[in-house]
Amino acid sequence: MARSLREVMSSKSEDGLMDYLINFNKYTADSITAAVDELKRRGKSFTEEELRDIKSKIETRKNAESEDDELFAPKSWKEEGVTDPKAPLLYSKGTIRFFSIFFSVIFGAILLAHNINDSKKKWIVIGLGTIYTALTIFILNLTPSNMQISLAALLNIGGGLGLATTFWDKFVGKEIKYRVKPPWIPLIISLIITIPIVLAIIYR
Repeated sequence: MARSLREVMSSKSEDGLMDYLINFNKYTADSITAAVDELKRRGKSFTEEELRDIKSKIETRKNAESEDDELFAPKSWKEEGVTDPKAPLLYSKGTIRFFSIFFSVIFGAILLAHNINDSKKKWIVIGLGTIYTALTIFILNLTPSNMQISLAALLNIGGGLGLATTFWDKFVGKEIKYRVKPPWIPLIISLIITIPIVLAIIYR
């Protein structure tokens, strides 16, 4: 079961908690707030000026998160990661959303599975992605042809968002810091798989 933010913060050192304020661009607004709350519980007091600065940082991160919640991939696939060489190398949330939307949810699920260490959880994600994709195809086959493209896009968007939020938080970890793995190899593989299928549909 995923730990709550309060439980995560309670296990960190004071230096670890202060990192949420020093390097706030790496963290979510909620995690910064939780770190501040934990520091207060430990007896740390903040001046009015420090509290204003903290509030400003939290608002900055909220605004950035609103932009990150756009349906498509971020401006750069590197934007979501950190540069710490000790951080794990993972496919980003934006990459997973992009592949889910433009190829299919099974592609996004496979990328998310690459980010998961537990083999059982890997197969859970891939299995759910396969089922979702199969249901999408089934639904599209029952839909008038003039509505299929828009409906497919909506279903893929929903699936991609689910992978990059709920399943990411559950299986990868909401607070994980990671380096972003380049998406070029899966992109080439995805194009090799999908282009012949698209051409076959067009010229059948």
